[in-house]
Amino acid sequence: MLSLLAASLPLHTSPEARLLALQSVLRCDADGSLVLPHGLIRGMNLGDAGPLWQELLDARWILNVAPTPPGMQAKLNDPLIGLPGRGPRSQAAHWALLKSSGSALRHTNSAARLTMVALQAHTQPSLQKGAADSHTLARMCGMALHRLVVTAQDLLDSGILQSCSLAGGEDLAWNWPDTSLLREGTRTGRRRTLSEPGKPDPPSAELAVLVWPGL
Repeated sequence: MLSLLAASLPLHTSPEARLLALQSVLRCDADGSLVLPHGLIRGMNLGDAGPLWQELLDARWILNVAPTPPGMQAKLNDPLIGLPGRGPRSQAAHWALLKSSGSALRHTNSAARLTMVALQAHTQPSLQKGAADSHTLARMCGMALHRLVVTAQDLLDSGILQSCSLAGGEDLAWNWPDTSLLREGTRTGRRRTLSEPGKPDPPSAELAVLVWPGL
């Protein structure tokens, strides 16, 4: 679905609108009809959702949107032909909501939360690490590569990521903190400072990583 949004939304679409679009496409019917409850939209911490719906309308990603007593009713411009059924998409919607609104992300911006979802979607759960083409990740998040690097650095500095590195301006690789050690109330690890694309990687240093409750 992140790839679908990367292909169907304009590059300038904001992270907030992309997070709203992600929940919309994951929760809609096969014909593209959906109702997002007001409580769910508030829980996404996107601020005023009105301009975000207008952003999706202007991009012609949705055909219409209107308030209803349970929430916001909308219809996607394109039906979901050949995409997963509503059951798997509903599970993915719940997963994406958790990954983008956890306590560790409470004070981060929407760009960081969208990047968090993209990185988690490319993570090997059993190993708590992942790697992906940095340009592909940047397109999924609607960012220029340098902004993705800055956002990943923010996640690293805040302790949400244990380590992160950009190899030759191509592949981004990362590790998440070991949750079993976090439960013990302590964590030390290797934290890497990312370089700008085209610049040499700076040396890494052994640093304590901040523990975020509930991560």
